[in-house]
Amino acid sequence: MMRSTALPLRAERLARGALRRVRHLVPRAPRPAILMYHRIAEESFDPWQLAVSPAYFAEHMQWVRRARLPLPLAEFARRHRDGSLPPSAIAVTFDDGYACNATTAAPILERLGIPATIFLPAELIGSTRLFWWDELRAIVFAHDGSTLQLDGEELGLGPRSPNDDHWPRQLDQRTLRQQAFYSLWSRLQTKPPVELQRLMDELRAQVPVDTPQSHRLMTPDEVRSIRSDLVEFGSHALSHPSLPNLPLAEKKREIRRSVAACEAISGARPRTFAYPFGEFDADCEREVEAAGFACACTTERQPVRNSDRLFALPRIQVENLNVRGLKSAVAGDD
Repeated sequence: MMRSTALPLRAERLARGALRRVRHLVPRAPRPAILMYHRIAEESFDPWQLAVSPAYFAEHMQWVRRARLPLPLAEFARRHRDGSLPPSAIAVTFDDGYACNATTAAPILERLGIPATIFLPAELIGSTRLFWWDELRAIVFAHDGSTLQLDGEELGLGPRSPNDDHWPRQLDQRTLRQQAFYSLWSRLQTKPPVELQRLMDELRAQVPVDTPQSHRLMTPDEVRSIRSDLVEFGSHALSHPSLPNLPLAEKKREIRRSVAACEAISGARPRTFAYPFGEFDADCEREVEAAGFACACTTERQPVRNSDRLFALPRIQVENLNVRGLKSAVAGDD
């Protein structure tokens, strides 16, 4: 005769549920983390979750000031190197140098006394163009035709849809234009800067678009207008390329020449570096260290561990979530 397993299984499930509830009630010990932001803005089309609303950002910074120890990134890295980094340490960073960093984020940081680092792609600062991926969005969605020509190939876009410009968090269904945009982005993202420029020029010639002010980069004057001692500028390479896909000589140029280029714009030598797209290899680490930077950041989403290398520090990308969501992300629960 077989013994019934119903009662033991039920008891096991109840025990597991009770354990989860107890774990939820026990506060986790803080872990040091580097936060990564991009745009501080309201946004409906956000495939990579790069935009955080101004209201949420202000709440995030209030929590950082109240519950954690905010440190400048260079000091965060120094303490990590020395083994003296407090568990509650937080460093706030911004990638890409969008104008909203100066107009929206910087005043909030100054008001709350939060230090931060803004990583600049120095060669692009002052350009009247958008980042190529923002411009690609405008080209694909504004085109009246159903195809584009690229490098001798005809690419289908499908019909335009009222939902094209809405890509919120965790949207599973994509319009045909959104699928075409992502396919083009994937194709262009690994191209060297000269090749990328050529291909984008080909697309621009077919669909001229206006530059949306909401996605523009900072001007040199806006960089210099941030006079707070709390905000410093790091390097995001010269032109924001995928560094591992470049020949070594071009990789060196993007990293080493960005030091002087960034200093010429901001008035101070950059002490920290962030890999564009978070992509790097061993050559990148060596070149960033040789250029005199104190540390380099990736986009690996986790708190900083004692074993993390100084030139491959992880960062937690902050999405458009409330403070509870930020706490969960910092704790590694997401």
